[in-house]
Amino acid sequence: MSDYIQCLGWIVRRTEDPMPPGEFYRDVLGLPEVRRRDTDRARNIMVWSGMYSDIETMWQGKPHPPVKTIEDAAVVPIFRVRDFDSVHARIVAADAPSIPSNAPADDTAYFADPDGFIFGIRAPTPGSDLAPDIEAEKVWQDGVVTLPDTPPMPSDIQDIGWLRLHVADPQGLVPFYCRTVGLDLLENNGDAGVSMHLGGTTSLELKPGGVVRPVPNDRKDVPDVWILRGYNFDSYVEKMSAANVTLVNELKLGAGSLNYYADPEGNVFGFQERKAYNPDDPLTHRIEDRAARTAWDARDL
Repeated sequence: MSDYIQCLGWIVRRTEDPMPPGEFYRDVLGLPEVRRRDTDRARNIMVWSGMYSDIETMWQGKPHPPVKTIEDAAVVPIFRVRDFDSVHARIVAADAPSIPSNAPADDTAYFADPDGFIFGIRAPTPGSDLAPDIEAEKVWQDGVVTLPDTPPMPSDIQDIGWLRLHVADPQGLVPFYCRTVGLDLLENNGDAGVSMHLGGTTSLELKPGGVVRPVPNDRKDVPDVWILRGYNFDSYVEKMSAANVTLVNELKLGAGSLNYYADPEGNVFGFQERKAYNPDDPLTHRIEDRAARTAWDARDL
């Protein structure tokens, strides 16, 4: 992995009413709620999704376009589940619609949340020799990552193990995501797609069946987007600029910096660095940010 990327940090799902899907991830999947806002200016729910990642459902003021198959979805987070049957049963009991896949021999079950965003569940592959799967197994055996003052993840869900993007040309995007973005190649399965390491316990899957998308004028035009948790922000921005990567937004936040980029097929993703903990700055007190930075600083170089 590069000197910049730690892991998948956030999935942001913008919707007309963020409360029902956010509460679905909390109440049905069992993901701990870490914060919410419900005011005239902002409405969102953020749930912890394992390791140092969050899913945030955010008010956008427009409905999310419906999808018929998973190939229509821009972003598909897939949860690594340790008891597939139990997780599957409670999702079905909540009347979440099952979403079909056109891929042959797919070992993932896909569903839509209350606002039509797609997610999946998948059991680990026994004996996998891929780096994120090895790390996930080690974390599971050593004791699942916990966050201080935060309820634990449900006993049958570990994390987001895979992030699936359906694209027009998976092979054509390999140089961009490996050489430019800085991900490690895990598997190249030819026409069936490509797998890369997002850091930590998560793989990025580029699968066929998608389309080239128009580059948006603003990240708010994209209802479903993923964001990398990273460091050495200014250096990374210079790297992306030197490679002429399309910049969609450049944001300076109270607790960090966040750039949104578009890949060569118009798929939008972010790179964010959160500020280090400062006892005098409440914006730097988020538990998952502090835990992530502690782990980053302690990594083997």
